[in-house]
Amino acid sequence: MSERLLSIHQLRVEGFAQGQSRPILHGLNLELHRGEVLGIIGESGAGKSTLGLAAMYYSRSGCRITDGAVVFDGLALHSLAETELRRLRGSRIAYVAQSAAASFNPAHRLLTQCVEPSVQHGLLSSAEARTRVTQLYAQLALPPTIGRRYPHQVSGGQLQRAMLAMAMLAKPELIIFDEPTAALDVTTQLAVLAAIRKSVRARNTAALYISHDLAVVAQLADRIAVLRHGRLVEDGPTQAILDQPQHAYTRRLLAAWRRRMPAPSQGLGSVVLECRDLRAGYQPGTPVLNNLSLRLRRGQTLAVVGESG
Repeated sequence: MSERLLSIHQLRVEGFAQGQSRPILHGLNLELHRGEVLGIIGESGAGKSTLGLAAMYYSRSGCRITDGAVVFDGLALHSLAETELRRLRGSRIAYVAQSAAASFNPAHRLLTQCVEPSVQHGLLSSAEARTRVTQLYAQLALPPTIGRRYPHQVSGGQLQRAMLAMAMLAKPELIIFDEPTAALDVTTQLAVLAAIRKSVRARNTAALYISHDLAVVAQLADRIAVLRHGRLVEDGPTQAILDQPQHAYTRRLLAAWRRRMPAPSQGLGSVVLECRDLRAGYQPGTPVLNNLSLRLRRGQTLAVVGESG
């Protein structure tokens, strides 16, 4: 058995509004070992993001950790002062938020923001951080010049990967990923998942990977924990959860994931939208669309699929 890195015992988090409280997490128990990726899955409102933040012993405004213990590498986070917790967050524990757009300052270039946490924590010099983050950009399928751009000058998927690079630059022992690949196309998503897994294995660190997408979690996680209404309903090795789920809710999740798509509808109506040999682009520059033709009929849904760019 590998070394235990994170232990959560009887964790309870409550939300407070208008003088009233309601439980969000109900006495939750969880363990994470070095070299391991633990996938946290569940529907919206299950408490996944609250759990991810609480793993750093942090709660959003309007929430409060009311009971339980969080132990990271032998440190009882629930007993540490806030100044000590701030020294851990961003250095030994990193958090990758779901909303990249809300995590960057629009007034500063990406490179400046990506290197700032590692430099501020004294982990790297500015020159070292700039060199290493450029290497991470390559691993995450980002152009080497992306650091010169401002947040509004890149796509949502690129911004999400820039935030991944920021978190991974400090080489933390624990990274908490909150839906980090939701904005990525499939091919880029595979590259990012491979980079995450390689980093965890190579450095014997650990990761919490929060997602509602069972297909993503299944190809990345060593173990899966299933949350519902703030309670842990099942926890086990990934293959065991996929092959022999014990809880009825887990079985329903798997059934929803595996069900076949309905057959395309027949007898569609008249053409509503048609494009023929469409060309478009920025001036000056290479065209973005080249001789694009498509047709959309009444009663039809047309999906446009492709990687970023």
